Amino acid sequence: MRFLALLVTVLVLSGCVWTRLLDMKNQFKDFDRYIEPVNDGTSLLLKFKEPCVQPDDIGYLLGGDPTTKTTSVDKVTTWTYQLKRARPDSIGLTITLTSRDVLADSIKIPPEVLAFIPRDRLLAMIRAFGKAEIDKDKRQATAGLAGADAKPISPGRATIIAALGEPDATTAVDAEIQRLTYTFHLINKDTKDPKEIAKGPGSTLLLDLKAERLVELRFQAPRFNTWVKLDGSK
Repeated sequence: MRFLALLVTVLVLSGCVWTRLLDMKNQFKDFDRYIEPVNDGTSLLLKFKEPCVQPDDIGYLLGGDPTTKTTSVDKVTTWTYQLKRARPDSIGLTITLTSRDVLADSIKIPPEVLAFIPRDRLLAMIRAFGKAEIDKDKRQATAGLAGADAKPISPGRATIIAALGEPDATTAVDAEIQRLTYTFHLINKDTKDPKEIAKGPGSTLLLDLKAERLVELRFQAPRFNTWVKLDGSK
């Protein structure tokens, strides 16, 4: 009986998460009305004009609790989700959200991402997710850039490696496309020993390069996958 009650609770909570995430997807569709992008040093801050997601919704997707959670004297709570790779040369990604009540009023995109995806192209990708196709069974969102937004992104392998480090694997998708694979783990607030990193929930970033052009990006998290085609292809 306790198991059944727990199962019902989990289903209800996860259903609420997906409802809020779909609300955020709809806000991305009407980006200028709901989102204010702000340059924050080398990072990009997205301010939600009408907050609709909770900070721990991101933790649900990534498979765990925040790495840190602090509240300032003016009642602003900051949540960080730190993703690191289980290797000595690991370059981590830190996702930061703030909230003044239950809902997140901002999310900060890590500077490492902006190091190989220009700001305007990153914003175009976010807008594209407003029209993404959602596969509920696979828990996957697929988006694509079109028109002027599909102009080439040409960071090149060297720029990507400078931003993220050497990939965990490099494979040939076909005769033209090379795939760089990066595996990150969510850091628990109690993680002290680097050897413990690999025990955290894992997420995989796949970057497909055609020559020096980035043509496709996938992020596979424990509870959600995103897939965006950057070159206008179907």
